[in-house]
Amino acid sequence: MNVSVVLLALTVASFLVGFLRDLFIAKAFGLSWEADLIFVALILPLFFEQFFGLALRDAMIPYLQKLRSQSEALFQAVSRWLYWRVMLMGAAASTLAVIGSYWILGALAPGWTDVQVVSGQVVFSVGALLVAVQAALYCQGALLNMDEIFILPMIRTLLLNTGAIIGILLFQPTGMVIFIGMLLPQLALIVVQHRRIAYLRGGDKVETAGHASGFGLAFAPVLLAAGAQQSCVLAERMFASFLDEGSITMLSFAFRIVTIPLTLYALSVLSVLFPRMVSSWANGNFAEHGTMIRKGLLATMLFLVPASVVLCSFPQSVVAVLLERGQFGATQTEATASLVVLYALGLPAMGLALLWGRALLAQQRSRVFLVVTLVSSTVTVSLDALFYRPYGAEGLALAFSSGAALQALLMGLYVYRASPAGLALTMLLRWVAIAAAVATALHWLPMPHGLLQLVLYILLVLVAFAGGVVMLGERDLFKPAYWSLSKN
Repeated sequence: MNVSVVLLALTVASFLVGFLRDLFIAKAFGLSWEADLIFVALILPLFFEQFFGLALRDAMIPYLQKLRSQSEALFQAVSRWLYWRVMLMGAAASTLAVIGSYWILGALAPGWTDVQVVSGQVVFSVGALLVAVQAALYCQGALLNMDEIFILPMIRTLLLNTGAIIGILLFQPTGMVIFIGMLLPQLALIVVQHRRIAYLRGGDKVETAGHASGFGLAFAPVLLAAGAQQSCVLAERMFASFLDEGSITMLSFAFRIVTIPLTLYALSVLSVLFPRMVSSWANGNFAEHGTMIRKGLLATMLFLVPASVVLCSFPQSVVAVLLERGQFGATQTEATASLVVLYALGLPAMGLALLWGRALLAQQRSRVFLVVTLVSSTVTVSLDALFYRPYGAEGLALAFSSGAALQALLMGLYVYRASPAGLALTMLLRWVAIAAAVATALHWLPMPHGLLQLVLYILLVLVAFAGGVVMLGERDLFKPAYWSLSKN
């Protein structure tokens, strides 16, 4: 079976379990300070996951691939050197977060009272331990991906969400129980993956002098870009802490709903395509490189454009089916649905920015990647500051989508200059035309009620898109050989 299909199945399972976790949180806490505390405590580990973990993986793969083409022994020696230093850095970051938990929590939620900050300090400290865990797992994941091992690292998110649910079911639902449930299974995975990467336990001694600075130069632009992207999420949550109680939770739920298809795509197809982009560019096979980007472009449209249309057309139905139970009632559904629409408008742009950003990194153009990310992030945070008072949480969601659109546009233009196949304008126009037609037709249909009707509507949208793109000349979508990512 194609590895991307297995990864997609694991990602779907992980997100189903992740939503089940959020359903328990919504049922137990509703839109309350306790729920806000859980999501604020997740900000730091998620920030470091995106800021450090993903950036580390995206920088390690191109850099180590270049060393591996020179010498396997050199590759293994530098990999070991990086691995143990990443473990130490992750442990140090968690320790500092625990020591400074009072001040960090106060900075992340400046609108909270001192009593609220003190009450949430212990839960925040336990959540901060996830920083060290994520650093180790992403470093291991990069090394495993380079050996064409994709499935084992994907178990991470499944274990994280399953552990939280088990904790909720076995004990009284509290923030402490949820975070301990997340930690324990991931610690076990670190041990398993460490044993799987045999060369981490020793090998021939090879001179690694100079590679620390070499990797630092490759890593710095990617790390800074990741930090700029995560600053948008941090700024959004900080501004939301000044709004009505529950605003942070609403934004978190809405963003999670919208980014389900984005993560399915990123963790399945894109995770397999990125190493192929890197190797094809490094080997001078530009035709294959262009083919990999075009596959990613078509997959982006397939995963995200129909999802965006459904979420914009039936946001209340989606939120009600997923979240409306217990303390999360119709009023909360209506408030969250408006945020879903605003995030969903920027969903295709988020996917295009991911794809074209990886293409730039594969082409060793990390400085361009950094500059574009800094510009788009600055615009996003500026819009947050302008919109949050007059428009509330909706203004924050609109600012995020606007920044994603700008980032995708600028990255697409730079990718086009090096690889015109990476910006297939005719393909994009086909999907935009079909999206407009399907969205217009859905506007006149009655609103679906319940899970069954919503599933039927989603199937109807997928059929409409399939028929539309075929009529407009897109054939690759239905060629199994085109989607095969196995090496010849």
